[in-house]
Amino acid sequence: MSGYVANDMEGAKIVNLLVDVDEKILPILENEPASLRDKNGRLVSVDCSSKGIDGDQRLYVLLMEERKQIDNRIEFLRAAVQSLLLKFSGYSVDDDLGASICEMAELVRLTLEMENVALYQADASNPQLIKLAESGDPEIFPSYISSTNLIRLSRPSMWKSGRRLVTDLHQVVYRCNKTNFLSTPLGSAGKWFGLIVSAGCGDLDDEYLQHIELIGAQISRFFENHFLAEALRREIDELAQHLSIANVVIESAHEGILIVNPKFDLLAMNPAAEWMLGYADREVKGTRIENVLIGAEGLVPALEAALRGIPTHNFGNVSLHRRAGALFPAHIQTVPVGKEGNITAVAVLVSDVSETEDIRNRTQQLEQRAILGEVTAVFAHEVRNPLNNIYSGVQLLAATLPENDPNQENLGRMQTDCNRLIHQMESVLNFSRNTQYRFEPVDMEMFLRRMLDRWRPRFNKVNVTSFLNVEENTPNAYADPRGLEQVFTNLITNAVEAMSKQGGSLALHVGPKHTIPNKPQVSITVSDDGPGIPDEIRDRIFEPFVTHKTSGTGLGLAITKRIVTAHHGTIDVSSFPGGTMFEVTLQAHNGEEE
Repeated sequence: MSGYVANDMEGAKIVNLLVDVDEKILPILENEPASLRDKNGRLVSVDCSSKGIDGDQRLYVLLMEERKQIDNRIEFLRAAVQSLLLKFSGYSVDDDLGASICEMAELVRLTLEMENVALYQADASNPQLIKLAESGDPEIFPSYISSTNLIRLSRPSMWKSGRRLVTDLHQVVYRCNKTNFLSTPLGSAGKWFGLIVSAGCGDLDDEYLQHIELIGAQISRFFENHFLAEALRREIDELAQHLSIANVVIESAHEGILIVNPKFDLLAMNPAAEWMLGYADREVKGTRIENVLIGAEGLVPALEAALRGIPTHNFGNVSLHRRAGALFPAHIQTVPVGKEGNITAVAVLVSDVSETEDIRNRTQQLEQRAILGEVTAVFAHEVRNPLNNIYSGVQLLAATLPENDPNQENLGRMQTDCNRLIHQMESVLNFSRNTQYRFEPVDMEMFLRRMLDRWRPRFNKVNVTSFLNVEENTPNAYADPRGLEQVFTNLITNAVEAMSKQGGSLALHVGPKHTIPNKPQVSITVSDDGPGIPDEIRDRIFEPFVTHKTSGTGLGLAITKRIVTAHHGTIDVSSFPGGTMFEVTLQAHNGEEE
């Protein structure tokens, strides 16, 4: 009736709409004649009534009914538009957007008795509008509207045949022999995100402009609700994803995580906490936290501080009791959960540091073994020559005595012990000895097959299956065969020892490598499916005297790396629970002697 949309009316003075009614009698009107000024400034005769909706008459509903008689065509159009608006209000944000838009365009065309109706949406990446749907056969409106037309179409507009062609759409309508054109932007609060346009051949009056503006406002609300629902769905999906990630992190964390409410009652704890403390989550839910973390002195003051937003990162050395009564060293933190000023819970993080203590002790042992190894190397170097002299002296003494001399047996045992000690000294000194290598082309397939053949009895004994895969066009390596023998003997020995308890597979792969331009190389990988190398020594595995074997000296891989380096190659290791892979990269033979 007024031509205004809801956003235009909100907050407006009612006396600016009813021009001849005293504001003081508005709450008590009953069929009072009045004049309503519509959006175009025309006066419409109406009968006004009011109905209070609270006892103090502060809030009331104002009802206005047009008094003048209107022709049947206008009355039918208004009724049709009102029915259309009611139908649009029934669209749900769960409906398919594309199908709803197409249906809307068709309903608008039929209601306004137009020949073509199209809906456009703003393109977020370009200053243009993209056509979403058009009703009418044939379609006449373009797929997009350029930026030069956006300003002229930013307000409700009407064009009739005989008027100036202002926009490209007017020209399109004119070329298609249409006599009128209506458009109104889609949006609210000064922000528009689309456009609805229509074209036809009938006779339009200004009331059509009001109707299409009302229709545009209702469609805008549908779009806004749909966009808001989409944004809420995305936000819900993101929150659900974050919650899922948080649950996975909490469930798989090695730290024990206990959540307590502001009254310090236990709300939940993760599997690590259950395993660490010996309680099931369902058993202790609702229990005071002090009755679960038994022995944690200072826990309550730390929780009180957390409720004030102050985390406690370390309680110091704490010994907690497991369910069975056993003590274990622990590290405890308290972290507030919630926004500042609104703490809803406290997370208590518990770390079992008994394993850390074991690692620290093992690290100290390894350091001591390294120092001892260095001393042993020096000792071996200094002892070898005197030991050779002792061996020679014993041998000379044995030669001067008769064969049946009773001392020959003692001298023989002394020679045996000297040989054994000399061999041990040689093993230690191999690491520090500068070896001269003789390089030559080496066919790695033949070389490794011969090695595997020699190892096969040992493989069968410990239930190890070997595989060798050689890629085509693999060049020969340029290396010293004796050095390579020691390198791959050490690697295969380590792999077999790793799989000696339960058996497994040993895989060797040989292929070309082209990581360095104009310098071909050969890559040889040795893989096993043993338990892997412990994390604490993985980065130091090639250092001397570093080993996780109880009977090893820690020199094998150190010597291996030294040999590979002397060959101008590299050796790398990757290990994980369930397997270890060493990759040796050597120079390829280029047909020339170096």
